[in-house]
Amino acid sequence: MPLSWKIGAAAAGLIVAVLAWNGLSQYLEARHADEVTRDSARAAELEAQQAKAQAQQHQAQLAADLKQQREDLSSTYQQVNEQARQYQAEQAILQEKQRQQELAVQASYRLDHNQQCADGIVINRNGSSFTQAVGKDGGPIPCKGDTATEPLR
Repeated sequence: MPLSWKIGAAAAGLIVAVLAWNGLSQYLEARHADEVTRDSARAAELEAQQAKAQAQQHQAQLAADLKQQREDLSSTYQQVNEQARQYQAEQAILQEKQRQQELAVQASYRLDHNQQCADGIVINRNGSSFTQAVGKDGGPIPCKGDTATEPLR
């Protein structure tokens, strides 16, 4: 075999070896790229699952907080309503006491069955005797109808 053939065969072998090496390198690079892509996809999927879990946890926490706020608000409304009822009851009692006091004051001005208004002056009657009712100033107590102008009791 002539030398040029040997050189040509060696060159062809070298070219085949370079092409084989290049093909093998590209294959390995493609395989490595596929692994990196799969790893990236797995990492992205894991991050998505974690984000979803965090979002669900956050949503559950918000729902629990909202429920607690609603319960607190309901409790506050009930307390306010109860306080309002108590206040209204106290006010009603106070108004009734004031009304009773006013009635007592009015009653202290009314003539009783042993008294009468004669010529605008209160007269006390005790059996068959009649005396003039005397006021704080020592003078007779004026009256009109069955009511005196100052308290009798």
